[in-house]
Amino acid sequence: MLSFVVHSDSLLLNKGIKESAIREQTHGLVIGIEREGERLLNPESGTVFKLNDVVWIVGNEKRIQVIASGRKADKK
Repeated sequence: MLSFVVHSDSLLLNKGIKESAIREQTHGLVIGIEREGERLLNPESGTVFKLNDVVWIVGNEKRIQVIASGRKADKK
């Protein structure tokens, strides 16, 4: 399980989980989001990533790190 913060230059910013294709790109599952002191556990696919969200995800660690850095993951 890894976490990362959604920054202002993130490709995820203002996109829903499904729209962002984070599940497909990381081969993982978003298990939670921390937002303004509150925890959203097992967020629905329509949940939109907001600035400064802390995203908790399980999946392929290398792919998660690529997404967290703001770049798109390779499709390998």
